[in-house]
Amino acid sequence: MSSPDRLQQLVRRRSVRLVLAGGLIATSAWAFLPYLNYRIASSAFVNAELVRVAAPIAGQLTVDLPRKGDFLDQPMALPLIEARAPDQRHLVHLESQQAVTKERADLARQQLSEIETADKELMARTAIHRNGVITRLNYELDEARAEKAGCTAELALRRDVSGRLEQLVKSGTVTAIKSAEASATLEATSARCEVGDSKVKRLEVELKSAQDGVFLRDGINDAPYSQQQHDRLMLRRQDLEVRALEESAQSAQIAAELAQERSRLARLSRSDISLPGRHVVWSVAASPGSAVAEGQTVFDLAGCQDRFVTVELPERDFERFRTGAPAYVRLVGSDEWTEGRIRQVRGSAARTDDRLLAAQVKRPDANSITVEIGLPDDAANHNSFCNIGRLAEVRFQRSPFAFVASMTQALSRLVGYDRPDDHHQAVAAK
Repeated sequence: MSSPDRLQQLVRRRSVRLVLAGGLIATSAWAFLPYLNYRIASSAFVNAELVRVAAPIAGQLTVDLPRKGDFLDQPMALPLIEARAPDQRHLVHLESQQAVTKERADLARQQLSEIETADKELMARTAIHRNGVITRLNYELDEARAEKAGCTAELALRRDVSGRLEQLVKSGTVTAIKSAEASATLEATSARCEVGDSKVKRLEVELKSAQDGVFLRDGINDAPYSQQQHDRLMLRRQDLEVRALEESAQSAQIAAELAQERSRLARLSRSDISLPGRHVVWSVAASPGSAVAEGQTVFDLAGCQDRFVTVELPERDFERFRTGAPAYVRLVGSDEWTEGRIRQVRGSAARTDDRLLAAQVKRPDANSITVEIGLPDDAANHNSFCNIGRLAEVRFQRSPFAFVASMTQALSRLVGYDRPDDHHQAVAAK
């Protein structure tokens, strides 16, 4: 028997045909089984939010910036921009003001030192003048007292002579003219003694005033010229002390403004940036070393630790998805399934997502919802932009007997025996 006859005889056997039919049925069941246990969506893609880095100042980018596709495993700080020609006019103006205020304060202090030296000399001259006046008045007082003592003695003598002459006149020995002359001399001596007594009192008053610092004499004021100059310098010193204090306060204020201005120029001359970890450089809008303007975008970072998958499903299934429920994601071209969690569900009438995303999310079609599933970070491939933008297949776990309940509900509707109680029970089973 030839080989074609044997093959034909083998195919005609009942057992072979049963095995072949069973294999086809098993293959069909295996292919259809996921649709019984899971709700499958094949039009999903991986997405992530972007962190946009813009130039805070105008200048030139450094050459050590990360390149497109570089993964930042840990947070890092690096210089971003160096200013080419910062404006230092305000700094120069403040420095000139500070120099002027310092010179004024130093000049006021120098004048205070000179005034202090002159004041010491004037005080010494005042003391010398006071001591000299007091000494002179003491001598004059001694002279006046001596004159008064002599005048008192002479007055006593004149009184004795006048008394004797009066006796001689009475006895007729001396004429009355001699007695009259003696009386006139006595009165003159008495007047001179009174003048001397007044002079002593006047000198005592002048001496007491001089000891108190007030000089009473013709052609002399109550204070000497040196004392008057001392008083004038005291007023001048007070003015200079106030000016020195004001200049010092202004200099301290300008010094604080200078520190702030230097700090501002330091920030403007160089800008550093702190980049977050677990991010990948998604796009670069300016090459390293190029010039950028203030506010210009430098690069965008995609967060690998917060990736998610967006899938579009019919809106009639909205109530079947709950936030936090599990979902299984497989990237197209990969055999590995990753478990994620539903983060949010948005209806078709919701506003378009206004977040800054790496992949563009289109507005859902009519009667469609958008389901967002968060992915774990450990499944990211850091060498391929964390798989952001790749298509994916998503499976949602069905509840037990949900498929049977759905089929029963569809048949009931088809034959017209759909009841409200049955509908609610079918939804609860799902």
